[in-house]
Amino acid sequence: MGNLTARLLTAAAVVPLLLAAIFWSNPLGVFAVVTVSTGLGLREWVNMTMPSAPVTERGFGVLLGLVLTTQLYFCTADGLGLTLAGITIACSIYMLLRYGAIETVAMRLAALLAGLLYVSVLLAFVALMKKLPDGGCWVLLTLTLVWFSDTGAYFAGRFLGPSFPRKLYEAMSPKKTLVGAFGGLGGSFVATILAKLFYLKGLTWLDVVALTIPSNVLGQVGDLCESMIKRSVGVKDSGALLPGHGGMLDRIDALLFAAPFIYAYGRYIYLQWA
Repeated sequence: MGNLTARLLTAAAVVPLLLAAIFWSNPLGVFAVVTVSTGLGLREWVNMTMPSAPVTERGFGVLLGLVLTTQLYFCTADGLGLTLAGITIACSIYMLLRYGAIETVAMRLAALLAGLLYVSVLLAFVALMKKLPDGGCWVLLTLTLVWFSDTGAYFAGRFLGPSFPRKLYEAMSPKKTLVGAFGGLGGSFVATILAKLFYLKGLTWLDVVALTIPSNVLGQVGDLCESMIKRSVGVKDSGALLPGHGGMLDRIDALLFAAPFIYAYGRYIYLQWA
């Protein structure tokens, strides 16, 4: 089975479930999807960055990440600060009681805390987005903006890359080309324009530009950052959960960086001027 075929079959299986959660009036549907994705993503994170740690230690990190996601969704800003403090203390105490190889404690603790911020905090903004007015539409825009970017980059790189082979950032991702990056930006513009024309008609053309360019740049940077992390630990994919895509983190790496910006734009700029 070719990579493109595997990608399409995976999308055919996953997209209907996502759409059902997005268009369900109860925001808990999106929260459930985010929670499952967070758990899977954190599992991949701890397996990549802490491969020699005991299974119980890695499971403890995943559990704390799910607690953090739940807190971000249901509680206040003050509660977030207390939860982050509690999680930091809990991780430190866990290492104190089950330190294992003492020379690796600092790196394991750092990896554990970084994973909670990288996966739980960043991905939680997708669930929070659903709670905005027209929240399902904002979630759909976020997902399509990222996915269309990936598709645009894939086809631009495949068909135009041989003629324009300049690399985007070869040290981190040898296959990504500059022309692929522009193809990804074009794909994101298509997604935002479709949103304006069909389901987020309150968007202005200025909103289209102001949303698309930073979101796409952040998404592509997020992709490169995950590539950097994978290269640093010597793996090609974060996992093998999604045929044609790799692991959960491989699928949501761009989303992690784009979602907080889109949430902030929707809540603090778009809704303030609507």
